[in-house]
Amino acid sequence: MRAFLIVLNVLILVALGLAAILFVRGVHIDENVVFLPVQRPDRVELAIRGEGTLGDHVQHKRALLGNETIAITTVGPDVGPLIVSCFGNASDRYAHGVDYANKIAPFGQVLVWDYPGYGDSSGAAGVVAIEDVADEFVALVEDRAAGRPIIYWGHSLGGFVCSNLAGRATQVDAVILETTAQSIRSVAKAWTPMGIPIRVTFNEDLLRFDIPDALANLDRPILIIGAGRDRVLPVELARELAEAMPQATYLELPQATHFSAGFDPKAQAAVAKLLARP
Repeated sequence: MRAFLIVLNVLILVALGLAAILFVRGVHIDENVVFLPVQRPDRVELAIRGEGTLGDHVQHKRALLGNETIAITTVGPDVGPLIVSCFGNASDRYAHGVDYANKIAPFGQVLVWDYPGYGDSSGAAGVVAIEDVADEFVALVEDRAAGRPIIYWGHSLGGFVCSNLAGRATQVDAVILETTAQSIRSVAKAWTPMGIPIRVTFNEDLLRFDIPDALANLDRPILIIGAGRDRVLPVELARELAEAMPQATYLELPQATHFSAGFDPKAQAAVAKLLARP
């Protein structure tokens, strides 16, 4: 027992020392922590891996938006809603386009795109780079939809990106926010180890990613999906987002993970119900 108490006291002292160091030195959240781009600069032809499984209606294009060339793929015929998919922070069209398309395609035509600095798009990844192309990207989406409903569906980091786009758009018919969070501040708080109080500073650009603020003036249906087994962005973040947006519908899936939630039959049914609303 005495040996156990000695070990316990040592562990407590180590934890307190770690807490003191972290509080004094602090942690800085920079964009290279949030954005994890995969670049494919040597590719000549646009493609997404496994696209042969998606049928005949797959189209690739490069669009010059601002000073960047943005790679875009649409999946499905030009009927029904156009659903803009915004990826998580380590995903791109080539590696993950088929997965995102399969999740979303039951509800309409899917548009997946590489953020600046990701995949086959030029530029450097970051908040400013996305904002620099956002207005022209939204205009391209609205032109592509040609009067059809437009849905913005953001997963993880894509929740921030799609909310930013939807907040700028002249036409938004629904927004789906899958396993995401209210803001970068809330994410940093959730990642605090063992509840240790850490002095956190942020790249100022990241603080502009705030979903309730971006969608404050939106009066269209919003669905928030939380995953009970999410090990990337704990489900508490989705709950906090739902509390901050009482106008939204919240669905929590206790057995879903960060990546499986959108595929869950209950999530698919909730999306269908959301899109059926007038």
